[in-house]
Amino acid sequence: FSALPARRGFATADETTRPARAAIALNELKAIVAADSNVRAASIADPSGAVILTTDGSMKADWSARVFMREALTGHLYASVPSRDFGEVAQYYSAPILDNAGNVAAAFALRVAVRELWGALGNTPNALLVDENGVRIVDLSSAPQDFVAVAPITPGLAASLLAEKQYGTEVTQIGVANVSALADALQRGAPATVTYRDASGQPVRAAIQRLATRPWSVVVSQNQDAILSSTHDAFWETLAFGAAARVAEAILWIALGSFERRP
Repeated sequence: FSALPARRGFATADETTRPARAAIALNELKAIVAADSNVRAASIADPSGAVILTTDGSMKADWSARVFMREALTGHLYASVPSRDFGEVAQYYSAPILDNAGNVAAAFALRVAVRELWGALGNTPNALLVDENGVRIVDLSSAPQDFVAVAPITPGLAASLLAEKQYGTEVTQIGVANVSALADALQRGAPATVTYRDASGQPVRAAIQRLATRPWSVVVSQNQDAILSSTHDAFWETLAFGAAARVAEAILWIALGSFERRP
C-alpha cells in the first residue's frame, strides 16, 4: 500500500505540487478503508510526523512522539500495541514511503480495529495479553482492566508512555493492579505457572507463554477454587499451557497475515 503510485507521488511531491495530487491520493486512501470493515482509517504523515492526508479526524495531528510513526520514519514496518483512539481500541500498522532515491520521504499508517487480536484469544476464558511494560493490552477476564499495569511502574516510564501516547490519545493515566507475583513471572519471560491473589483476595492460578515475535505474554488463568484436586490441577496446568501456546501462535499468524495484507 505504501508503495502505490498515487500516494507515493503525493508523499514525495514538494509543497507546491502536492495539492494537485491530494484528491487522487485521498480517493485511494478511502478505497482502502472501504475495502475492509476492520480498517478504520488510512493516513500519510510527513517526515516530521505531521499528518498531511487522512480519512479520519487526524489531519495535522502531530504523531512524531508515537512509536508506530517513529518506526515507519526510520524505515521499519511496525504494528502498535492496542490503543484507545476515536472511542474504540485499535492498532496502527505503519510503513515507510520511499522516494526515488530510496530515502524515507513520509510514512503510511492504517488504524485497524483490534477485533482481529481479540479473535486470536478466541473463547479462552480469563485470557490476558500483557506487553513488555507489564500493562494489560488485551483483557478478556471476567473483570477486565485494559491498560492497567500488573505491578507499579516507575514514574519516569509512566510519563514516557503517556507522552508518546503508547496506549492512545484517550488513555491519560496507567492504573496499577499490583499483582507482584504475576509481574515477577512475566518479567522472567519463560513459560511458567504462578499463583497470586486477585483484587478480591481470591487465589488465582495462571499459565504464562511469551510470544515468539514480541516481548508480550499470554496469560490464561483460573480461580484456585475451581481446581478441585491434584489430578484436576495437573490437567488444568496442561490445558492452560496448551491454550496459552495456541493463543500465542494465533497472534503470530495474525501479525504475519496483517503485514502481508497491509503496509
